[in-house]
Amino acid sequence: MSARPASPVVGITLRPQPGGDDRPARLVQNRAYFDALEAAGAVPLGIPLLGDPDRLRALYERCDAICLPGGPDVEPNRYGEEPRADVTLHTAGELDETEALLVRWLVAEDRPTLAICRGMQMLNVALGGSLWQDVEAQQASPRSHEQRSSRTLLAHDVHIEPGSLLHRVVGVDTLAVNSLHHQAVHRIGEGLHVSGRADDGIVEALELPDRRFLLAVQWHPEELAGEQEWARRLFGALVSAAR
Repeated sequence: MSARPASPVVGITLRPQPGGDDRPARLVQNRAYFDALEAAGAVPLGIPLLGDPDRLRALYERCDAICLPGGPDVEPNRYGEEPRADVTLHTAGELDETEALLVRWLVAEDRPTLAICRGMQMLNVALGGSLWQDVEAQQASPRSHEQRSSRTLLAHDVHIEPGSLLHRVVGVDTLAVNSLHHQAVHRIGEGLHVSGRADDGIVEALELPDRRFLLAVQWHPEELAGEQEWARRLFGALVSAAR
């Protein structure tokens, strides 16, 4: 009987959840990420917020790949702006610090990475880019990209650049995706290439060329992996690169 291939370890950051009353603060993450990674053949490993970079590095070294998930807003001061008075932001500076360090390592060392929603925004900011603090408030688009009614509703199309990594993975020119964000990529970070946009021009996918696998998407494939083959392919491609 042939040996079963080793399952790559994919690290995924945990986000802080404040306590209240008698409830302690927690580190949490949406189970859908773990389920999608496990279904793709990975061993998901939660990465906590560690104040000691050496201990964070020790955990990172155990990961064959990284998933940067959705979560709170990135602090505007990280891209040289003050928070807008007309926008409500929910930030987590400790998470920003952890993920910025992870981005520095994974880019320098070509660690396979899939970044999702906030993860794409954090990747962009860590590489010198900026964000629209609020798509509606700043009139970056004539419509909202924050679909509140359902996490699986296919809200709009994404047009994919032919020949891009994203195009090779999903195998189609256009995808109908869910949309759960109020912020979006504005100025593109150093070295990043736009490989997908919505009809209104909002950046929906980024990648770093000439890497094993570094792909970022603005939508949430983990919520669609149970029903969309292309969503499963994104996680499968990450796991294949990690092997």
